[in-house]
Amino acid sequence: MKYKIYNSIVLTIKLPRRLEKVNIKSKAGKAKILGTLVCVSGAMILTLYKGMPLTNPSKSGIVNLKSREGNMLISPEKTRRWTIGSIVLTAGSIVWSLWFLIQAKIGQKYPCQYSSTAIMCFFSAIQSALSSLSIDRNIFVWVLKGKLEILTVIFAVSIN
Repeated sequence: MKYKIYNSIVLTIKLPRRLEKVNIKSKAGKAKILGTLVCVSGAMILTLYKGMPLTNPSKSGIVNLKSREGNMLISPEKTRRWTIGSIVLTAGSIVWSLWFLIQAKIGQKYPCQYSSTAIMCFFSAIQSALSSLSIDRNIFVWVLKGKLEILTVIFAVSIN
């Protein structure tokens, strides 16, 4: 489902700008619009759900308090973190969808796919390094320890 929401957001960005045409009278157009609506509404329902926790409360650390009416209440700190998480999740999905559109424009103007991919990977590595250093300044966190970590890196490099 993760990738379906990105496609839906890309479609909702492209339609008003007339970058994509959808024939509403055809079956394919109706399916595309219906799929977008179902996907976005389902993602919003799961993101904005405030009922009982979907995970096991004892394992996830969520503390629920019973009120006189029997409704479940979540502490203000958990609500604040939930709100920030929802905003960050939505912003991340929109930015990732915009990235697809930017890549399409780059592919049209700069036809050398391998070098443009290398440039994008280089700058994303710099961005990842800066963001990880802003979170944890200890460089020794990045040192691979143990056979499993080394094998994981080798496997990830070999399949790409």
